[in-house]
Amino acid sequence: FDLTTIFSTTMWIHVHAGDDGLRRFLERASDATSWFLLVEPQPSACYRKANARLRKMGRPELEDVSSARLKMRQDIESEIAGVVTRCGFRRVYITESQTCKVEGGERTTTQKQEAVTAWNRQLHLYERVK
Repeated sequence: FDLTTIFSTTMWIHVHAGDDGLRRFLERASDATSWFLLVEPQPSACYRKANARLRKMGRPELEDVSSARLKMRQDIESEIAGVVTRCGFRRVYITESQTCKVEGGERTTTQKQEAVTAWNRQLHLYERVK
């Protein structure tokens, strides 16, 4: 695939398959991607809120979402980035240039910006290193 997207699924794969299962999933998605991989990592707070959502829906709770069992959860965004970059990708950032007037002329600055979803979750874009 030229573009593979992974939205709102990393936590569920991680919870049900553990650290090794999430790594294998990311490696498989990376292997199937020829150009861009777009990942929406679900932050650690989502893991804590999952059981509350399941209770409201009358569904069985997840058994163990602790960071003792799911060690990658402690820094999930960096852990996901590590797996994807080891698979031959590099992180791509959106940049914004701003020009401001200063004494004696103008100065342009460039800033990295994170793309975010409507739920204020970061989107991480990776490009295959050729």
